[in-house]
Amino acid sequence: MTKKDNFFWIGFSDLMTSLFFIMLVLFVLTIGYLRHQQIGLRIENEQLKKIITIEKQFAPLENDGNFIFLKDCKKFIVKELMGVEIFEPTEVVIKPEFVNTTIESGQKIEAFLSKLQTKNPELSYLLVIEGNMANKWDNSLNKDGNWGYTISYQRALAVYNLWLQNKIDFRKYNVEVMICGSGFNGLCRDAIEENNKRFSIQIIPKIENRK
Repeated sequence: MTKKDNFFWIGFSDLMTSLFFIMLVLFVLTIGYLRHQQIGLRIENEQLKKIITIEKQFAPLENDGNFIFLKDCKKFIVKELMGVEIFEPTEVVIKPEFVNTTIESGQKIEAFLSKLQTKNPELSYLLVIEGNMANKWDNSLNKDGNWGYTISYQRALAVYNLWLQNKIDFRKYNVEVMICGSGFNGLCRDAIEENNKRFSIQIIPKIENRK
């Protein structure tokens, strides 16, 4: 074997060794990636099961005769207040005749959240209080005007403040409260425009453990 042949085989051996280590590194990385993906899928499956379990726990509130449950957007509406102008036109103070019904609805929601916390002490929830408004019969009011969003927000805030004044405190059940107004817009609006004179409640479970 010539000296030239020796150099060839030495170089070839080094090349094979390098390729072996490259393949080994790629193999380790691939195994690590697949394991990570497997863990991710397992976590997602566990979270999905938890979501399904929690949603089943909403049945008592959904079946409560005092609320209407809008299944498509998972919102609750107080049945007695649906389609009723509980505020004076352009005002954000609840009329006296609707105060007790509004308070009672808040008490029911608070009792329900208390039960949820007992069943799922490791979880937290987002409670959305959304103000909704009805347009005129000819839809002449600007759907995206600032006035509709501002008034509907202030009305949702008035509902929340009424609950606070009557010692209805959702936050003690590890609930984050979000107050918003959708004006003349929003999901699951009623086909009968007058029925959109309302406020709606949405309870969203947070899957991550509470801190």
